[in-house]
Amino acid sequence: MKKPNVLVSVLNWNGKDKTIKCLRSLFNSSYQNLSVVVIDNASHDNSSETITTLFPQVKLIQNLKNLGFAAAQNQGINFALENGYEYIWILNNDTIIDPQALHLLVAQMDSDSTVGSVSPVLIESEFPDISGIQFCGCTINWEFQYFEKFKRLDDALVSQEKNPEAFCLWGTALLIRTSILKRLGGFEEKLFAYFEDVDFCVRLIRAGFRSKIVPNAIVFHDGADDPTKRPPYYVYLNTRNKYFFWINHLPRTQRFSFTRHYVAGALLLASSWHEINDNQKETATLFAIWDALLGRGGMWNEERIVPSWLPSLLLSHPYIWANFLRGNFYLLIRQALQYVFSRSK
Repeated sequence: MKKPNVLVSVLNWNGKDKTIKCLRSLFNSSYQNLSVVVIDNASHDNSSETITTLFPQVKLIQNLKNLGFAAAQNQGINFALENGYEYIWILNNDTIIDPQALHLLVAQMDSDSTVGSVSPVLIESEFPDISGIQFCGCTINWEFQYFEKFKRLDDALVSQEKNPEAFCLWGTALLIRTSILKRLGGFEEKLFAYFEDVDFCVRLIRAGFRSKIVPNAIVFHDGADDPTKRPPYYVYLNTRNKYFFWINHLPRTQRFSFTRHYVAGALLLASSWHEINDNQKETATLFAIWDALLGRGGMWNEERIVPSWLPSLLLSHPYIWANFLRGNFYLLIRQALQYVFSRSK
């Protein structure tokens, strides 16, 4: 019996060497009925020419500018829909796949029509054993608005069975039914990058499907969980898109309260960059708050400048603003009195 046809969609942005390693691992897969499309987001490292030379069987889509993860992967999704693929595997270029991974993912999807998307266990490339689990699913806590990311496979498997309505996956190596994408559409392009995967999972769940981790499927992925090692555009996108995600999916009755707590938390984050004199990430965070509240999507513009007086106003005493926004008026009064007494000495 012929296996379902799978399109693997790999996004490249100045990551030639990583993309080449990823593609080599793909073509070493035990699953044969696959095709690969590489979407290049206006790289300037000779990526397109090198990929075309080394992998002539790969379909290459070249963009004239960086469209971000969501819009570029939607190009791959549209290609899959137009050409009749049954599944699309959204795959980061900084991954190396185990030869059996795709076979196991497809088998899970074929065995259960209620499953709309699946992911392998993601292992840190630096720690290539089961102790180096980077991601094996996450659960959304709707009451307190946070994600519980699992590092233990047993915990993830329990959660996906007991709380399927809240179990979500990353887009790092996400296999999706194209029939569902035809119905729901692809990733939310306003987000540009980050949170578009869990946003899609929520839409998928609300359409009556489930997402699952496939325990024996393994993909190795580069990791950088420490935010201090991330560039300013990551801080901007992650901070802004956090607001977009929750404000889009929370009930209307919770949105005002969430907005107050979001701004308070984001100001404290900006203050943490202010304290270590990281002006770029401080600026990125402040603009993330501003753009979130205005509903502005798209990429971070590093040329934007915050007025010089604003950090002094907001970040010199961030806990005063945070407590005001959170309604902690007792703490606010106490802090104000402490400030007055300290000045009078």
